[in-house]
Amino acid sequence: MPANVPFLLAMGRLHPNKGFDVLIRALQDVPRAHLVIAGEGPARDALQDVARQCGVTSRVHLPGWLSDTGPFLRACDIFICSSRIEPLGNIVIEALSAGRPVIAGDIQGPAEILRGTEDGLMAESENPHDFSLKINDLLDDSDKAHAIAFKGRQRYEREFSALTVLAQWDRFFQQMRPR
Repeated sequence: MPANVPFLLAMGRLHPNKGFDVLIRALQDVPRAHLVIAGEGPARDALQDVARQCGVTSRVHLPGWLSDTGPFLRACDIFICSSRIEPLGNIVIEALSAGRPVIAGDIQGPAEILRGTEDGLMAESENPHDFSLKINDLLDDSDKAHAIAFKGRQRYEREFSALTVLAQWDRFFQQMRPR
């Protein structure tokens, strides 16, 4: 990828459920950004076809599975979860942990994490135009992007960090202990 170009990141199995085709279509209206979709799966050829049809092949990168996603998460300008089905949204939590601004489709898992907060933006699932509007909004307003990333990282520390989760498990086990 060229230096000094906004870098959007999505990760997951290359499968229709992940909605990466929607994200590639959204890229048509975000001409200054490159998109990395890290993962592997049966939809690789179909996603490359969508990129060709949309004229964005040079800006869509499919590096395959990454054994260490941390550097990519920390380096991206925006993390995007475009899934059609995502019961929990672990990947959204990972992006919050990296202190990156997050845009996610308004579906079950990501919505439970982000809806009604200032920790990320929700885009209408299946709507490339809405994703592109949200992406451009954050690329145009770095203060907003930084604020979302900061609040997301704070939220991660409060609710999802290892220490927090282990303390919750400890309280649960203490309550379950016979007296």
